[in-house]
Order: sequence, then structure tokens, then C-alpha cells
Amino acid sequence: MALNLYGVTFNEAHGIHAEAVDGTSLVVVRDLAAIVGESEYTVLEPTAERVETYTDVVSAFARRGPVLPAPVGVVFKQRDSVQRWLELHYVALSDALSFVDNRVVARVHVWRPGVPEDREAGSDLAAAAAESLRVLRRTAVTTVPLRLEKITGIVLSAAFLIEQDLWKEFASEVEEQGRRTPNLRFELTGPWPPYDFVQMQLGT
Repeated sequence: MALNLYGVTFNEAHGIHAEAVDGTSLVVVRDLAAIVGESEYTVLEPTAERVETYTDVVSAFARRGPVLPAPVGVVFKQRDSVQRWLELHYVALSDALSFVDNRVVARVHVWRPGVPEDREAGSDLAAAAAESLRVLRRTAVTTVPLRLEKITGIVLSAAFLIEQDLWKEFASEVEEQGRRTPNLRFELTGPWPPYDFVQMQLGT
């Protein structure tokens, strides 16, 4: 039976709760643990049902400790393959987990009410979004753009990696930016695991 990889975490963060998520187990190498589930050794298409299951699993483990989410549908042929991969990338994975530990992701999208074709277009929208997102970056550890304004290429949506303890302050600042620009809407989602800040080297 092959193994579907959901992500990587620190083993010590889960202890006796390691098997608490139905259908998952941990492949442990020293203090690292790959979160896996049984699978056929085949390409796993990112269906809505599979993505929902993946999100539930990653979120469940993220509530107890740092998690590096894997891309949806990654399958290893056997347990030994997972262990070799953990050993090969041990340092990089450990450093990445330490970096995201006690940090969560906020996604912020700026848009204009009205007809669909005008929701994400216009230099005035881009200018206001750029200033507001610049203010929000002050409280973030790092950020990545997610969506750009069609004409100017200025960021309208971004993901922010923030300290978990500062979530309420960040959410309040998003609300404040919305009050300052009443003709625009600021949509905040999260807190999320660090989906937008993880790139895994998986090979073939």
C-alpha cells in the first residue's frame, strides 16, 4: 500500500494524539514526522472531496503544532521512501518548521462592490489596495502576493505570515483599513496553516 503525504510536522508536538485523525499515521525520522494516509500508487487528482479531506487533516495537525503542508496528491510508493525523503531533506524541513512555529497565515483580498467586471479593476482601486496592504505588512513576518490588479499589476490579494498571538491585532488593522476606504471591501480569511509559504522538494 502506497502513502499519500499530507504534510510534515514535529513528532513531539503530537505525542499520544498522533493517530487522532482518522485514516492518518506518522512516519517518524528523529524529531520529524510525515503525516500520511494509505493510498493506491497512482496519480491523485485534486477533486473537491480530496481537497476537503486534505484540508481537514492539515488543519487538525496544525492545531497542535507547526505543519508544512504538502501539495495535494503527493504519493510515495512505500514507507521506506518517505523515511529516505525525510532524511534527505531533514535540515531544510526542520528549519522550515521552526520558522512557521506559532505563526499562522492571513489572506486579505481587496475589491470594489459593483458589477463583476469592475470588482478588481481600476488604478484607484490599485492605489488604495497598495497603501493598505503596505500598512498590513508592518505587522507580518513576511508576505506573498496572490492576485494582481488587471491593468497596473498592483497586488490586490496577499497572504501574510503573522505571529499567532497577534491575530486579533492584525484582524483589527484589516477592519481599520476598511473603515478608511469605505468605497472598497477588505476580506480577511484565516487563520490558515502556511499553505502559501511552503515549497517542497519532492523529486520524481
